Amino acid sequence: MEIAATGKTPAEAAMAVLHANAALLTHQGVLARNEIFRNRIRSIRDIAIAAMVVALVVAVGAVVWSASRTTGLVIQPFSVPPELVEDGLDGRAVAALFQDELVRLDAVSQSARPPASFRNDWSEGITVEVEAGGLSLTDTYRALVRLLGKESYVDGGLSRTTRGLELVIRTSDGTAVTVQGPADRPADLMRQAAERFYEETQPYRYAIYLQNSAISLAAGPEQQALLDRRRAILKTLSSSPTEIERLWGNNGLAVSTSVLPQDSISFLQVGLKIDAEHPLLLFNLASFRLLLGHDEAVLFEAQRAAESLSKPRNRAKLSAGRQVSIPLRAQARLAELRGDWSEALRVRTKGGSEITDQFWEDNVRDLVSTLIALHQPSEASALSHSLNLYPGTNIYWMNLTPPFAPLAEAAASLDQWPQALAALEAFESEVAPTLPLRASAARATFIWPRLAYARARTGDLAGAQALIAATPLDCYLCVRERARIAELAGDRAAADRWSAEARRQGPSLPFAFAERGQMLMARGDTAGAIDFYEQAIERGPRWADPQKYWGDALMAQGDEAGAIRKYRAAADRAPRWGALHLAWGRALEAQGRRDQAREKYEQAFRMDLSATDRAEVVRRLGART
Repeated sequence: MEIAATGKTPAEAAMAVLHANAALLTHQGVLARNEIFRNRIRSIRDIAIAAMVVALVVAVGAVVWSASRTTGLVIQPFSVPPELVEDGLDGRAVAALFQDELVRLDAVSQSARPPASFRNDWSEGITVEVEAGGLSLTDTYRALVRLLGKESYVDGGLSRTTRGLELVIRTSDGTAVTVQGPADRPADLMRQAAERFYEETQPYRYAIYLQNSAISLAAGPEQQALLDRRRAILKTLSSSPTEIERLWGNNGLAVSTSVLPQDSISFLQVGLKIDAEHPLLLFNLASFRLLLGHDEAVLFEAQRAAESLSKPRNRAKLSAGRQVSIPLRAQARLAELRGDWSEALRVRTKGGSEITDQFWEDNVRDLVSTLIALHQPSEASALSHSLNLYPGTNIYWMNLTPPFAPLAEAAASLDQWPQALAALEAFESEVAPTLPLRASAARATFIWPRLAYARARTGDLAGAQALIAATPLDCYLCVRERARIAELAGDRAAADRWSAEARRQGPSLPFAFAERGQMLMARGDTAGAIDFYEQAIERGPRWADPQKYWGDALMAQGDEAGAIRKYRAAADRAPRWGALHLAWGRALEAQGRRDQAREKYEQAFRMDLSATDRAEVVRRLGART
């Protein structure tokens, strides 16, 4: 009926219904999409608000955390009477003068100890407080720092007395220092007050300051007074109820130049009972073992130090500078003990560009010895001369390495024994009397064995035997030189006995094994010599010398091809060794490879050579012109 009333056919009516429903659905879809869009906008808004809240909380938290971690020393303006203000000494001016003196002290008292280990950590600076000019973000942050931070605060007062000026310094933890002085010398008063204050609040750093001040003075009562005061401060710290102060107090006592190496080791062992992995104490322990000639123990302690330094938590126990220098020096020392002089050179060269603390000089001195061990004595001599590292200069004050005679080492490497003897004798007469106790004790384990062997090589066997007999029997170098001197004297039984003792004292070290091979080689026992060269290479695979010696033994057996292989291996380890290239040229010439032999002779000619070897190179080159 409804369809008939509209006048539409059934199909047309159905289509109208469908269109109406479609329009309704479209409208509802738009409404739904709009609602979805609005929901998304609300979600984005809510997320943005939440993110802003989180960011604000994080920012506030970061500010609070930063404030709680802030260190340093804040000097508040001092109280000053009006008459002094009229003279230009107001509260801020006096505080600034005091700040200048503290900054001066702090600059010359840096050490291996990290700032965070001090009860009063001033590593973020020494500043004079600026009075607030009203509420600001800066003022709010300063208030947070004062409430939550680790800053130390100091104030004081300057006043006139009947005797001149009196300065009182007070800290936030209750420390007070009072000094008096003439009214016309306020700078001296500030210096005196700063030193007293520094000693009270930073005793370990003040001990370093006294040590550095003593270095600049000539030996005498004034210098000794500073050293005695330093020792008293460290002795007090070594008995502190705080473990970290006891550890550093014992380390400070250990590195005192007036302490014998064996006593230094005792102090370090006390510190290592507190922290068995402390890298500086382990490194210093290895250094003092070296002074005693206990080279096998040096290897063990150096390995312990390297293992400790591989852990970030242990590196953090060192100041920033020492976190660079100590790992490099430990790495170089391990390389040297294994005869890996190329690696030692690489590390020390790297250290020359990266080490910025006072270990730089030690690194350069050791670099000289490394160049000599690589058979590059001319470069070593040039470096030592450029740094005035020669007998007559007192450069042995603070370092932990033994007394140093680079000219003697360089001359000995070229078989220039009269020159080596002269350099060592000069060291004994010119430098030895100026050495402090610690370095003087090391003469017996470092200088005397070399001096004794130089005497033997120049024909003074009696003088050599008398001097070597005065060296310690538990010194690795000493017993090695006893063996070599006995061999020169023709006492093979004694040479065999002392060589065996050296290998017993240094079972992990290659040097005594190679020297034993040289003894047997000189006796004509090439097979026995090769056996010891092989043992030396097992202990020092990157050491060039036993490779070259093995090549010489193979040449003596008529095995030129085998000798060339050994010479090539040696050249990989010591590429600038002139005597090696000469021997290599001989082996090539024996094989009839004359052009290649000449190339080796020409290379040798441009390198360091003994007088005998240079004459041979010239002769061989001249015969082929």
